[in-house]
Amino acid sequence: MQILQSLDPALLPYIAVGCALLCAALIVLGFVLHALSGIFELAFGALQLAVELLQGGPVAWCGCALLLLALAAGAGGLYLLLNAPSSCAEYATQFCLWFGFLS
Repeated sequence: MQILQSLDPALLPYIAVGCALLCAALIVLGFVLHALSGIFELAFGALQLAVELLQGGPVAWCGCALLLLALAAGAGGLYLLLNAPSSCAEYATQFCLWFGFLS
């Protein structure tokens, strides 16, 4: 009780502001830690999936690798076909003749 009696009344507003700032900082820290835990959970979940695929042996992930390769090839082919007309107008190549982009 001697601490409360020796407390200067002029410091009370500063103590109140300090307590309010501490509460606000703890609330912000709680939100930041919650977001970081979600990000870490997502990253480590992807890492765990990759490790499980690699530990499964060639039979377990061979079909998955072929599917990813097929998807990448399809996306590359689609990109090539969508950009071919503008590229063929500037640079006429055999590719443009094969697929009919040149008349």
